[in-house]
Amino acid sequence: MQVIEWTQFLEDGLKIKGKCCSMTVGIFDGVHRGHQALIERIVSHNKNYIPVVVTFRQNHKTINSEQTAVNNSNEQKDILAFQERLALFENLGVQITIVIEFTENFKQLPGFEFLELLLKHGNVGFFAVGKNFRCGYQLDTDAASIKNFFTSHGIPVEVVPEIMEGSLPVSSSRIRTAIAEGDIELARKMLGAVQLAAKG
Repeated sequence: MQVIEWTQFLEDGLKIKGKCCSMTVGIFDGVHRGHQALIERIVSHNKNYIPVVVTFRQNHKTINSEQTAVNNSNEQKDILAFQERLALFENLGVQITIVIEFTENFKQLPGFEFLELLLKHGNVGFFAVGKNFRCGYQLDTDAASIKNFFTSHGIPVEVVPEIMEGSLPVSSSRIRTAIAEGDIELARKMLGAVQLAAKG
């Protein structure tokens, strides 16, 4: 799997020899079953398309949390290390990962400008997004807006519904809570194929 830094992507684009890509975007901090469903969509959409994940080196929720330094909450801890996430992307069939550093400049970027950059440099042929995903400055762009943006450019979009575990959706926050409370079995169920590393 090829790993491309955001600055390199903006400068060179995707060198995929004129092919289209199937793309998704997210933090993917646990690569849990919901994340796996998103990735499965881009990998299986079209065998001639290149599956591409756009992700962040850091969890911006951790960076933005004013309470993190105060209480060091389990809610803010990463589930998997960055290199572990990359390895899982590759195992799931992703061919290219674009990595964004959540800098102050990027933090100020409006959602539609972010999407314009993906469109301009990514040769996007299909886009998948989670139902609750938001991006952009102050999270100004939701999944419905993302779908409208790409479909207005003739690019099909699938908004992937939540994956349920019990009566609640699978989420990174639920996994972190389960780990903190010692409910490793629940965490494993939500992570699915991902092997939960032992936590100290």
